[in-house]
Parts: sequence; C-alpha cells; structure tokens
Amino acid sequence: MSENNQNYNYDNNGLLGGLLLATGVLIGAATTLLIKENRPKKAGLVLETAKNRLGQNGNVVGSWIDYDSIEYDLFEDKPLVYIGGVTVENAEGRLQYQFASDIYTGELIDYYLINQT
Repeated sequence: MSENNQNYNYDNNGLLGGLLLATGVLIGAATTLLIKENRPKKAGLVLETAKNRLGQNGNVVGSWIDYDSIEYDLFEDKPLVYIGGVTVENAEGRLQYQFASDIYTGELIDYYLINQT
C-alpha cells in the first residue's frame, strides 16, 4: 500500500512541476512580447518602410532619416516620431516627400510633398 502512495505523490509532483514550467514559459513569452512592443524600432527599418510606401509609384532615388526621435505636435497625443524624407522619380518628374513615422510601430503617420521638379 505504501508503494502505491509513493507513486501517487510522484505523479502529483510531476504534474505540478509541469504546470509550473508551462506557466513560467507563458509568462516569459508574454514579457518578451511586451518588451518588444514597447521598444523603438530602428530608424533604418522605419526608413525602409517609408521608402516602400512612398515609392510605390516610381523609383526611390534618395532618402534620409533623423535618428533622433521628436514629439510630433500636429497630433494631440504628441507621439514620438522619426522625421525623414524620400525622393521618388516617376513620369511626373522628381517628387520629394517629407514624412513622420511612429518610432514604436514604424507606421507612416504623416507625409507631404515638399518639392516637384
């Protein structure tokens, strides 16, 4: 009878250990996602996103981005953004855009044409 009792305790300990391990893995994964989501994207990756979006109707022939983020005053919540520019060449000529992209998502939140030649 004591042999069955020992097996029962071993099975419960194994189940409890597995449950604790699974919980730790889930908490670790959630923490990693939260940290990644709240970390600014690299300015170079944000620039590539802007070039892809603004260069859809032509060839990108030049681009730049300021690696220092700023508060964007045009919106009430003043998101942190990278400011940059993209020059696109197409049938209309050269179009120069300036843009603002969210530093956390890389999303292009504002852009405008500054020059056309």
